[in-house]
Amino acid sequence: MDTLMETSQLPFTRAEYETRVDNVRKQMMKKNIDVLLVREPINLYYLTGYNTIGFSNYTVLFLPLEGVPCMLVRSMEKMVATTSTWLNDIVTWEDHENPYIRTKQELETHGWLKKEIAFENSTTYMSIEGYSSLCNAVGRKLIDGSFLVEPVREIKSQQEIAYMRKAGDFTFASVDAGVKALKAGVSENYVASQMYQAIVQDGGEYTSGEPILTCGKKSGIPHTTFHRYVLQEGDAALIELSGVYNRYVCPTMRCAVIGPKFNPEIKVMADVCIEALNKAIDAIRPGVTSGEVDEACRGVIERAGYYENFRKRTGYSIGSSYPPTWVENMIDLKKDDPRMLKPGMVFHLPVALRKYGEFGVGLSESVLVTETGHEVISRVPRKLFIVH
Repeated sequence: MDTLMETSQLPFTRAEYETRVDNVRKQMMKKNIDVLLVREPINLYYLTGYNTIGFSNYTVLFLPLEGVPCMLVRSMEKMVATTSTWLNDIVTWEDHENPYIRTKQELETHGWLKKEIAFENSTTYMSIEGYSSLCNAVGRKLIDGSFLVEPVREIKSQQEIAYMRKAGDFTFASVDAGVKALKAGVSENYVASQMYQAIVQDGGEYTSGEPILTCGKKSGIPHTTFHRYVLQEGDAALIELSGVYNRYVCPTMRCAVIGPKFNPEIKVMADVCIEALNKAIDAIRPGVTSGEVDEACRGVIERAGYYENFRKRTGYSIGSSYPPTWVENMIDLKKDDPRMLKPGMVFHLPVALRKYGEFGVGLSESVLVTETGHEVISRVPRKLFIVH
């Protein structure tokens, strides 16, 4: 297992971090930005290695177009910032201080206050009140610096892909444990406990999105999860989760039914999901559009007469993430989307159908776009599990 010294080492080479910073600076130049204030936790991790469970605390990376970056963190975060990043210039704000005033002070100290300053308006962890306070402290409205880091994150390096494959090992173990624990008379919570144990015991980190397990009639209600329900003969069970390795993910969705007697439409709908997922995967290659992949999936579902049981996007980009979700929120595989797929992109394709309030089925894969086509990096058997 990792030691404290090993976990303090950077997960990527210094050269890879420098390349990432240089690529973000190219994005800044396009918008005439002198200093970008990076706030989104996963962007902080991507650019510096900063890895903390305290990601909701106000933290900002001052990334100048030229010169050395500086990061402002809560005082309690100073040690984790020092040990997990390549940065030398790390300053703090105390709990009794206003972090936005401290932001202004650091801009003044480095001679950046009168420069063209942008802030990541799209960040998850900044309230409207907080952003207003930051602008008031700086003395003006800041340029919108949203989605300058994300285009750089779209294409995964070989090391990133290796981490995602490793995360897939934990995903496989957890789905396997969950399926093996399913049987009539046990509670969802017991099954979930087996899934949690398997996802962390061999080296997985805390999850970006909590493992989903929803059974019986509840499986036919989107975005439900385990809630003390006791499984019964004939119940459908829907599992979706992802292991995490160095904050990289590899999610998978699978479905099962407590047999041998069950509604035969469960098998019919699962077969439609498998066919639609196969068609979507087959469509993935460089140069095709997001919309074309979505149409390959959606067409199967529409022809089978189940579109009203679907009504969503086919997939979305994945990579590194923090709670509450493993979704990157960068590129969706959705209807009529014109964006083209490129080698190095990775997508999660959760194809699910629900007979609302009765049962739900679904299967997914995590898929890498390669130079010549695609590679499925998740590795759970692609089938409806019938548990006797």
